[in-house]
Amino acid sequence: MLIKDVLILAAEELGRADLVPGIEAACAAPPGTAPEGETATLLRCYHLTENEVALDHFPLKETQTFAPKGDAVLFTEFSRAPVDILEVRDGSGARVPFTVYPARLVLPRGTGEVRVTYSYAPPRAGIADETAFSEKISARLLSYGVAGEYLLSGGRYAEAAVFDEKFHAALRAAGLERRKLSLCARRWV
Repeated sequence: MLIKDVLILAAEELGRADLVPGIEAACAAPPGTAPEGETATLLRCYHLTENEVALDHFPLKETQTFAPKGDAVLFTEFSRAPVDILEVRDGSGARVPFTVYPARLVLPRGTGEVRVTYSYAPPRAGIADETAFSEKISARLLSYGVAGEYLLSGGRYAEAAVFDEKFHAALRAAGLERRKLSLCARRWV
């Protein structure tokens, strides 16, 4: 699905059919041309929604193979900027312990080639580009988030709360509710 389609659905949800021609024009503009006005605001709201979904609900994953240099793999070697390292496995498939530092992934001395699975934030996409998600994340679900962000940016908090609830209900219906954090009970000795 195209980002343009999500923005058009969001404009319809907002009752702003007047935004659709601007979205269509921005999509038809030459590559590298940035949208303007309300279309730029909608695209910014899309990026906020996309990041929330990718970082909190439906992590985008990538697996790459690396040959460590000096027992480390620099993050600049990754094809995408990693957010979280999920696992590291050696050539035989065994898990490899690792330590994450700000600029590199450190592995035990003498580790050979490894496969690293990591989550990443979606890259900034243009209005005519594809969304970063599979069909599990529908255009309608994303449009609720975009509409809520748009209303929030305009100071229309009560209306934004309605769309935020629709957005989170759609995430729950898709089985993507945010992971809840909990702490085990502690006993003081």
